[in-house]
Amino acid sequence: MREIVLDTETTGFLVADGHRLVSVTAIELVDRKPTGKEFSVIVNPGRDIPAATTKIHGITDEMVKDKPAFPAVAKELQDFIGASPIIITCYTMKDHDGGDYVLDIDMLNMEMEKAGLAPFPARQWVNVRRWAEAMFGSDQAHLDNILDRYKIDRSQRDREGHSATLDAQLLAAAYPKLLADYNKFKKQHKPKPPSP
Repeated sequence: MREIVLDTETTGFLVADGHRLVSVTAIELVDRKPTGKEFSVIVNPGRDIPAATTKIHGITDEMVKDKPAFPAVAKELQDFIGASPIIITCYTMKDHDGGDYVLDIDMLNMEMEKAGLAPFPARQWVNVRRWAEAMFGSDQAHLDNILDRYKIDRSQRDREGHSATLDAQLLAAAYPKLLADYNKFKKQHKPKPPSP
């Protein structure tokens, strides 16, 4: 079974505020194990990267000035992902209209459409943060908490901050353990059939 673990870094949160993608990493898993194949790129977002955002992921305007714009790499990314499930862990926030907004999904799909390509359909996305929220509560569903729960070393993340590549690698390590626990959780919390 082929799956893709994906993470992005951006200039900010909301597409509606003009924010753009600056980095994406997609890691191929087969039977829930990394194969060594990955797609990883930093792109020029065509706008400034706010200093507050650079503090989070370390990507500066200087670093992206000679990088390609997303349309130059969009087809290669689309081909790499194909029809495989896309595994992410992403907080759901509200957009300006009060609708649900999931950064990785909305940002990447916006960039695909701007590149003239089809967005990835909803059925392809698997947001495992929902699983963690259901099992452990919203305050324990952050990637750092998941890594700690499964005793996965996150010291590099603590030292260097976020990066699409590092976060995707860490999620790829946690995903099989989280999935196993979630499958058990679903069995234990299966709704009981109504009494006759």
